[in-house]
Amino acid sequence: MSNHNGGLGRILKFARSRSGMTQDQLADRLNVSTSLIAKIETNRLVPQSDTARQLDIVFDSGELFQESASEARATSGDSVWIRPWLDYEEYATMVRSFQLAAIPGLLQTEAYARAILRDAGTRVPDLDVTVATRIARAAVLRRDEQPCRLFAVLDEAVLRRSVGGPKVMADQLHAIVQACALPTVSVAVVPASAGAYPGLNGPLALATVNGRTVAFLDDPLDGRVVEDPDRVAALEEIWESIREYALPGRPSLELIMEAAESWS
Repeated sequence: MSNHNGGLGRILKFARSRSGMTQDQLADRLNVSTSLIAKIETNRLVPQSDTARQLDIVFDSGELFQESASEARATSGDSVWIRPWLDYEEYATMVRSFQLAAIPGLLQTEAYARAILRDAGTRVPDLDVTVATRIARAAVLRRDEQPCRLFAVLDEAVLRRSVGGPKVMADQLHAIVQACALPTVSVAVVPASAGAYPGLNGPLALATVNGRTVAFLDDPLDGRVVEDPDRVAALEEIWESIREYALPGRPSLELIMEAAESWS
């Protein structure tokens, strides 16, 4: 893989070694996993801004890690058009997502993310970096201070479409069920029996940040953030109308579990 953030990885390794901390000790200070520290040091992951800020606090380094992370993220695998949305998502207190064809990014496993990016022909500069960055986004659901709430609605076709093969699908659907055990995550499914409904017009996402809601629309060429209040309000109405077609919580989970077993 390309070494977009090689400088950041070296800086962290040097700062940690100089302070006499092990990866485990640093992970404890930041309340993150040791594997996350290892991925940053080996250039497989660019830290989110909150993690970078905590690193600057731990090492009393001003804004060194925050600036380095920002520069690394600017040259990472994320397409330019999605970066404004990721900035909103990172600070969101609530995300509402509807997906017609794929698992939402915040719920994707590494294997699923790799398969869909690879096999769907998505143009990314570096697959490994893009996958790692996508998986790291889920940290917003588990952050200590005001974790983001995720309300996701999926078309049943998402559960039935083979991405990466049976094992990848089974693991991915089991991971969704596990994620729903979090108080911040709710997933509902629109069953195939619903027939035609507003969601057939395409996926959408809504993020609430500082009391303000913005939207994101995706298409085969790119995606765009929608900030105009009137258009956002219209998209909120569409999302609510889609949710009306979804099964309640427990029946949705049962459908996801049934689909997971069908892939096993």
